[in-house]
Amino acid sequence: MKADTVGTVTPAVLVQLSPGEKILAAHEIMLHMDGAVQVHRKTLKHLGVSTAHLMALRSRGDSDENYFFAEFEGPGNVTFSRDKAGEVRILQLAPGQGIRLRSGHLICFDETVRYNPFVLAQWVVQKGNDQETEYLFADELTGPGTIVFQSFGNILSFNLQPGEAMRTSVEAYLSSAPTATVNVSWFAPMMGGMNVSAQPVLHLIGPGPVMVHSGV
Repeated sequence: MKADTVGTVTPAVLVQLSPGEKILAAHEIMLHMDGAVQVHRKTLKHLGVSTAHLMALRSRGDSDENYFFAEFEGPGNVTFSRDKAGEVRILQLAPGQGIRLRSGHLICFDETVRYNPFVLAQWVVQKGNDQETEYLFADELTGPGTIVFQSFGNILSFNLQPGEAMRTSVEAYLSSAPTATVNVSWFAPMMGGMNVSAQPVLHLIGPGPVMVHSGV
């Protein structure tokens, strides 16, 4: 596929499909398509994700958006938008190259790309007298093929060397390579000389590229 961004503040993505070429896209974000483009529904079972895995994710509160995709088959043009402000990135994945993208930011990808949703990190929070587990969901995509995704705000990219680490908030995390490790720790900031409620912090440890975004 050939993909281009349209607009700046709330950008759209214009995808040009050759005859017989197929892409998968998150549902309910299509703005326009040519009449010759065919649309089908592709469940994650068709993509090789087991029912048990999907049920485990759903029991943890994963979004229903991750359980099926819309499949568009060319020839023709299709336009997508998440109707949010933020950078759009078009990434070419080499065979075997992967990226772990925060759930809810994927726009579309080639049918040649392997897709797998999973829990990237989890932590326990105290809510009143109860403890609850919160989860950070991610989409793992493995090449070859093209993927398109959108951040909230601007994207900052870093390439971590083996053992090199950086910290970021849970909200700011956007993506990391499968070779990078993601750990959760706790940070208790000081305010007026007193500790306030501790917040979870992600430790990203190389090797591999990672991305964070500013509009959180």
